[in-house]
Amino acid sequence: MRNSEQGDTIARLSRRLGITNDTIRHYRETGLLHPSAGENGYYRYDTHDMLRILITREMRSMDISLKEAADFSEHRNVSDFTAFLAAREASLSEQMEKLTLALERIRETRVYAECALTLPGKVEAFTGPGTVAVCAIGPGLPHDRGRVLGPWADKLPFTYVSATIPLEELDRGAPGRAFSVTAGIGALEKYTGAFRLPVPEYAYRQPGGSFIRTCITTRDILAVTYEDLRILYEYRDAHGLRFAGCSGGRVLFLENTAEGPLYHLLVWVPVRPAAT
Repeated sequence: MRNSEQGDTIARLSRRLGITNDTIRHYRETGLLHPSAGENGYYRYDTHDMLRILITREMRSMDISLKEAADFSEHRNVSDFTAFLAAREASLSEQMEKLTLALERIRETRVYAECALTLPGKVEAFTGPGTVAVCAIGPGLPHDRGRVLGPWADKLPFTYVSATIPLEELDRGAPGRAFSVTAGIGALEKYTGAFRLPVPEYAYRQPGGSFIRTCITTRDILAVTYEDLRILYEYRDAHGLRFAGCSGGRVLFLENTAEGPLYHLLVWVPVRPAAT
């Protein structure tokens, strides 16, 4: 049995362990501490209480609630505790994997966004990964693509707002001509697989390989013209290339201006040597 005249008062315990009186009272009211009460009504805290406070604070550092800590102390054993920690470890590992993936994607998105600063008026040749785009916005497109597009939208920012020009449209490009552009959501192939996104037959696919790209600004995503992409045609012809597939497009930013919305659009096209 405890001697009610021995042990620390709440004030001495607070000074000994560096915690507030309110915290000690809260631990007692939660059922974590069992101090003895003296005839004068003051509680006395012994060594067990002191150690339980420190152990509880260690548990709290592992995101174990006070209620759970009290339950472990009163009703469970060390086997239960290790099982709890194993489950917590698995949960944290899963969270870390998701955070690592999210960080990777934020870095990728920043690199793409920087193209709005570095690529206007320029063309860059690069080797890139495959992409897939599902379009739902544009003339003549059906109104029932939300069932497929919804899961893609749920995975933003691993997916992105896309704009696509079919290869046959690119091949007909000429001064004064506007392209038939459709918009929707796109993704790198690695993310369509990782998230098991539905890929319908009408999706635009770009295998990985050689590309050229530039960044433009436009008031209307669906009204991109030959003049907007003239620099890509000039680069293609100067380097003996041909367009080898539909364009890919990513909306980098939507800027509201006095004249209306202004879209910063990254456009890339797969290329092959013209002789092949």
